[in-house]
Amino acid sequence: MSGLRGVVGVGSHSWRSTSAGRAPGWFWRAVVTCLALFGLEIAFVVLLDPQPGLIATVSVNAACQAAAAAACFWTARRARAGDRRWRWLIGAMAASAAVSSLGTLAVALDSGAAQVTPAYALHLVLYGVGLAGVLSLPTDPADSRSGGVGRRSRGAGRWYAITMLDCVLIVGSIVLLEWGTVLAAVVRAGGTDLMQFLLDLGQLVAVLILVAVVVLIASFRRPRSPATFALLGTGLLAHGLAVNVFVYRAALGKIDFSSRTMAMFGLAPLLFLLAALVPVPGGTRHEGPAPPSPRAMWAHAMLPYVVLGAAGLLVVGKLSAGVRLDRFETYGMTGLLLVALGRQMLTLAENTRLLAEVRDRERQLHHQAFHDPLTGLANRALFTQRLQQTVAHDTDDVREGSSLSVLFLDLDEFKRVNDTFGHAAGDELLKISAERLRAGTRAVDTVARLGGDEFAVILDGGGPDNPRNVGERLAAAIQMPCLLAGRPYTPRASLGLVTVDSATRPTSPDILLHQADQAMYAAKRKRAGRLEVYQPDPAPGRPPCLPPNRTQPASASATGLSRL
Repeated sequence: MSGLRGVVGVGSHSWRSTSAGRAPGWFWRAVVTCLALFGLEIAFVVLLDPQPGLIATVSVNAACQAAAAAACFWTARRARAGDRRWRWLIGAMAASAAVSSLGTLAVALDSGAAQVTPAYALHLVLYGVGLAGVLSLPTDPADSRSGGVGRRSRGAGRWYAITMLDCVLIVGSIVLLEWGTVLAAVVRAGGTDLMQFLLDLGQLVAVLILVAVVVLIASFRRPRSPATFALLGTGLLAHGLAVNVFVYRAALGKIDFSSRTMAMFGLAPLLFLLAALVPVPGGTRHEGPAPPSPRAMWAHAMLPYVVLGAAGLLVVGKLSAGVRLDRFETYGMTGLLLVALGRQMLTLAENTRLLAEVRDRERQLHHQAFHDPLTGLANRALFTQRLQQTVAHDTDDVREGSSLSVLFLDLDEFKRVNDTFGHAAGDELLKISAERLRAGTRAVDTVARLGGDEFAVILDGGGPDNPRNVGERLAAAIQMPCLLAGRPYTPRASLGLVTVDSATRPTSPDILLHQADQAMYAAKRKRAGRLEVYQPDPAPGRPPCLPPNRTQPASASATGLSRL
């Protein structure tokens, strides 16, 4: 063990992280040391007599378990927060196993053979600690559905619940299969200490649950440190195999505490030790969870039911053959069906939650696609869409005397605001203007930010207010004093209004917006901070709804634009 302590001491300064893809030399020395210890146990089995071999093997096991606990505790003090919990838990499991091995060694030295004591049942607690340690191992989900921290924590909790139910189904079905095929006949044949057998069976179930968790994580999760998970999982699998052999020996009435059996338990703590010493990758970041493949999703959903189906076929086969089920088979199958029902209900709840999240994200994406992120107003796409719909459906309403108006607004000297007060103040002015426009219009009207400092409003002609009065009121509201960056400021704006009513037939949305834009530019040229209303030019030979180009200034404004 002095060599192992030297390995730990060498790695004390280099354990925390490694950016290269290879483990440092001291880790490989630890691997060689562990192989040497396991080889020593095999040598004890082969070369020594049964009694000295048992004592020597149990002694090495206790030393390996103590070394694994020390490695877990030592690395836990230096690990990152997310990589710390599993080390404390697996370390506690290894330390308890070391105490148990020392107790076995004391009994073997005193009586010449290891014996089972009532405290042996407390050994089952170790598997609960090991299970918590495996579930605490940092892994990433196989999909990217989770959102913020709260959602990720709730998603992890649901995954743990589903995983435990899957483990109960898989392990319960395997135990039921083993009971129906081998164990029941062996127990009925006699020669078995029932209490000892039940204790060993409980250990078998606990270990199989650990093994099932390892398989599920390996299949449907992405460990952040694959080497750590591989060593830890292999250690649990080796321990599970040893316990499985031990249970079958107990069922045959042979409580096998031989050196050969004890040597099988020596591999797991060595693998736990190496898992704790695996260097933590430094400076690497995952690009994000990969989307799950349909095959993996189906496998995750069907795996527990496949094993349950095998156990069910065994039960159905016995009933078909006229064989009466014993209590273990009856209660076991009933319990497994209830667990399957609970798992199905949890899956249904999860699918319902996912569907609600998908719909919520669809609404968010739709809102983002059609609304300005700064002000929350409709953007140009939504404004154009609603203007097209309004023009397309208002032909009959215009004949009945209703009207449709489009207001175009541009903040004057907005660039100077950004230069003087800063861009944050400019954004604040845009928010203030948007809120004033929203407060001065009705729910049936559409207020939009078209881009930059340009706003537009679709005014529904229904109601007591004249569109011109609404436009004038909005012009006054926009130009009320406000505070920008803690300093008083009076905004200035130019507004243009175009109205389609019973006197003028409806036109295209683009022309309406262009006419409102021309009226706004006429107001801007006059620097009046007021509202300009577009009037079609009555001159013969000229299209009534097409004003002069924006770069041709004054002819339309002299005859076709009036100012309020």
